[in-house]
Amino acid sequence: MKIYLYLLSFLICLNSYQAFGVTGPATTYKITMKKIELCTAAPLANEHDTTCTGSIVVGTGNTTFDISSVTAGAEVGKFVSTAGLPIGTTFTHAKPTMNREFTIKGYAEADSNCFCRTESDSTYGSVNKYYALQWGVCEANATDAANNAEDQTFYVYTDTASDGVICGNAACDTGNTTGQTIAKSTTSLNYQYGKAISDPAVTASEFDMIFQLESSYTVGVTSPKIEISFGTTTAVNASEWTDGKCLIEAYFPRSTVTITE
Repeated sequence: MKIYLYLLSFLICLNSYQAFGVTGPATTYKITMKKIELCTAAPLANEHDTTCTGSIVVGTGNTTFDISSVTAGAEVGKFVSTAGLPIGTTFTHAKPTMNREFTIKGYAEADSNCFCRTESDSTYGSVNKYYALQWGVCEANATDAANNAEDQTFYVYTDTASDGVICGNAACDTGNTTGQTIAKSTTSLNYQYGKAISDPAVTASEFDMIFQLESSYTVGVTSPKIEISFGTTTAVNASEWTDGKCLIEAYFPRSTVTITE
């Protein structure tokens, strides 16, 4: 039996700028996994309902993975243990829990005169990091953007109607922010982001999601084997929000988890 679980295609969800933004490659994409659960069902009352019925924890810890690495699949696979799953139990969904902080290095072509890259000096200043879209640096071409890209810290933001801002410089300080509505949603890309994503409080350090298995999986007498592969060629999102200035965000990596017996 083989089941494809889009488990880590989850990371950052849409805001109103991403509809106009573009994606590009990430050469670093570090996430910290806290827990993975399998579920026998998920109510999915709304896009933020991450209730996991019949939860069985198959991975727990506080482990950081660079999923742009060629060894990432094997490393994440070791995080998950399928030993001891109750025979005969059928699982339909999965629930990963992650730290809201990511480290990403890369760029995307926001405009013909702006290849927007990550910048380590970019901060959220006095602005709450869960309400802001972060500053990127425009380069003239893809080669310069790739060569000059630096590790940058991003955060999964809280769903909000009007409190968000675009950071207008690396410091994101007074006079250099522009108001912006920020709202994450799984509606238009359910197959990529999962069925639901939690809307954590501003003070929360973690978030979780619900994913539906490609096919339900019923536990047999043999512990299944889990194989994971990743792709980060479209894992950076950028938009030139005014001439010569761009915002940059973490976007979803492609990933496939194969469960075989």
